Amino acid sequence: MPAPISFDECFQTFPKLDPPEDLDAFWKEGIAALKKVPVKATYKTILKGSFIWESLNEISFQGIGNYTIHGKLSIPRKRGNRPVVVFFHDYLAPEEEIQKGYSDLGIAQLHITLRGHGEEMIQAPIDPNTGKNLPNWSPNYFADGLDLKEDFYMRKLYLDVYRTIEFLRLSDGIDGDQIILHGKSLGSALSVFGAAYTDRIKGLILETPSFCYIDKDQLSLRANPWVREMLPSLEKRATKKVDYKKSLAYFDSVHFAKKIKIPALFSCGMEDNLSHPKSIFALFNHMNCDKRMQIYPNEGNDAGKEKQAQANLEFVKEIFQV
Repeated sequence: MPAPISFDECFQTFPKLDPPEDLDAFWKEGIAALKKVPVKATYKTILKGSFIWESLNEISFQGIGNYTIHGKLSIPRKRGNRPVVVFFHDYLAPEEEIQKGYSDLGIAQLHITLRGHGEEMIQAPIDPNTGKNLPNWSPNYFADGLDLKEDFYMRKLYLDVYRTIEFLRLSDGIDGDQIILHGKSLGSALSVFGAAYTDRIKGLILETPSFCYIDKDQLSLRANPWVREMLPSLEKRATKKVDYKKSLAYFDSVHFAKKIKIPALFSCGMEDNLSHPKSIFALFNHMNCDKRMQIYPNEGNDAGKEKQAQANLEFVKEIFQV
């Protein structure tokens, strides 16, 4: 963190929101365009030691722009359609592993690989002086698109979330009305969008959320790769054609907060140098729902670890009543 921040300062973060007047129209138009793209779901069973107890599949389906979204779907072998937790990982981070605790409870898991990640991720170039990958390199997925909002990376990611929920409705063994969305940092923004624009989500787990209340505090955290990628655009002077910060408002997840009416579990590390605590509290404070937050005073973006995993599990048991 550039400077220490107090809990009281964070707790009082309740910014006045000024969302675009056509925010809902913009997203309804995007969802309508997505619905014209066929889902084209595929399933490939993976044989593992636990196969007798659960079905593990590599899955794929089509997103906006005819992009193929990939993931792993684990369904416990129990009678009836199973409730499901969907995981969205952080930007440039690996997917979470299949969690035994959920499988033991008879809960399915879907782990989505973010668009442009996984095997297709562009690799960091080699530094000729060291022979190692260049440090602080990132693929610049956030560098362009704000001058034409339909091309911005976050629009595609948000619509991928909507398509993920449609995919689950088509999947055998899944209860498409019993879904919890679990996001880590950037993945939390995706989860918030999913709950804001569909009515099938029963709960949210938002670990150290980012891409919420993107103001000077969040933008000061240059360790965050999407911040570094976007800053050149945001620091440009507004022209008659485009005001980049106004364009960004269509994607800032704090503007979806008022739509959330389901239970939400947050986590926050007060020494986080990737997801600013004030931004996390801004999202939290603007939600009018059953909400709670696990706070870790001396931890950063990986706040909580095993303790948070247990809190997440208890939350899931509460929501699904298992």
